Amino acid sequence: MANIFKPKYGEGHKVVIKDKIGLNKVRNDIGALVSKSVYVISPGKTVFELVKTKARQKNPKHIVYLSKDKSGESMFMKKLGSSLLYEFRGAKSVIQGMFDHAGDGKSSKSETNIKTECKEVVSLILMEGKLKNNKNLSYDEVESMLPRKLKTFFHEDYFISAQKQIKAWLSKESGRFKGAGYIYERQLDNVTNKIYKNALQLSKLNKDNWNPGDIWIVKKNADLSKYEKASNIKQINKMLVEDYNNQNCVGISLKQVNPNQNARINYINLSATKKSEAKFDFGFNQCDFTGDTFKNAIIYTKSGFGVRMGFKASTENFGVYLEGRFKGAGSQVGGMDAKQIPGEIEKRYGYTIRKGGTPDLKKEEPLALEEMRKIFKRHPARSISNQLSSYDEFLKVYDKSPKFQKQRLCRIVSFMYPWMELAFDNGGDKEFKDLMNWSYSLAKKETDIGGFYVFLGP
Repeated sequence: MANIFKPKYGEGHKVVIKDKIGLNKVRNDIGALVSKSVYVISPGKTVFELVKTKARQKNPKHIVYLSKDKSGESMFMKKLGSSLLYEFRGAKSVIQGMFDHAGDGKSSKSETNIKTECKEVVSLILMEGKLKNNKNLSYDEVESMLPRKLKTFFHEDYFISAQKQIKAWLSKESGRFKGAGYIYERQLDNVTNKIYKNALQLSKLNKDNWNPGDIWIVKKNADLSKYEKASNIKQINKMLVEDYNNQNCVGISLKQVNPNQNARINYINLSATKKSEAKFDFGFNQCDFTGDTFKNAIIYTKSGFGVRMGFKASTENFGVYLEGRFKGAGSQVGGMDAKQIPGEIEKRYGYTIRKGGTPDLKKEEPLALEEMRKIFKRHPARSISNQLSSYDEFLKVYDKSPKFQKQRLCRIVSFMYPWMELAFDNGGDKEFKDLMNWSYSLAKKETDIGGFYVFLGP
């Protein structure tokens, strides 16, 4: 619960009104009350800044009464980016229960890395407190332990997510990695450098494509020099499993768990011969293709897992990146190694994905348009894009598009084509499911050369 009445949360501190689920847990009628159109508040989205200076608390635009007799404490706020003043009046516990801390950091894309760092450090602090000292730290205790640069980015959702991650961990690991004899650190912070340096050289992968462990627990007297002496990646991967079994070290990949979700634990690459069973329906559901800009396509399965294909922000960039994600999860499963995808598609279907350099429309346009025609012939338009009603409509959009947009289409359809057409043409639904199962494993880094790690997320 966000104790926003504390003096430490001063003028301008940001809070967000709970989503409808959270409000219902506080009191059933509050959600409807604050959602009245007169208040212009969206539960789960509207961010407020606290107004604690007495001189600024005069003449509120809206007074939101939280009790029938209109009594109780008052908390003054203004919407982020607005000068309109709100007064929430009611029992202190009710007001506190309505809000989550929102963090004071900016929401621009340039802040993504530091927000990620904040999430990971919050999880690290809570996990260390629980495993080392058997203590369930409060929000305020975690906030006091954060580095200064992260304090303004600390959001209550990060705290809730970390609590759920720890609950999932304890469901399977309750008696392990406990006590004072462990070091807790983020990926490559200090001692894990010894693990990653040689592993990345031997695997020829980047750090997250080999082992996406965001945080690591390492026994203080563990000998990690053996990782530096290994001569091949399979040796290192075997060492990771052995050290996990002996409670010497473990890497943990964290994914944000939303307030209405439960966290789960999964063990990736624990066995060199057997993948962890993916209990998902990988049958085709739909494709979300941006039919106006050709910028992104997400091919979803019935389980909600999907392969996202798209371009980076630059309009001059023609490199397609891929990642696995679950619909509505709020976070990706993981990036898909671009080096492995073309080889797998070539092996399965004898098809060469067009990639690298600037697309030559004279050569690539006829191929791309024919591929799109086949995709529209196989699937109903509504299963390809909610912006396009037919292949003919797609052609009209394409003909009016600027050159770089046409070039992007030539590239993104080359990645869509194996999943949307070739899989069905080479084994139907069964082959599509198998390709998606492979895609899921690739996103999870569950590969022949991927390192062992524990997944904690939705």
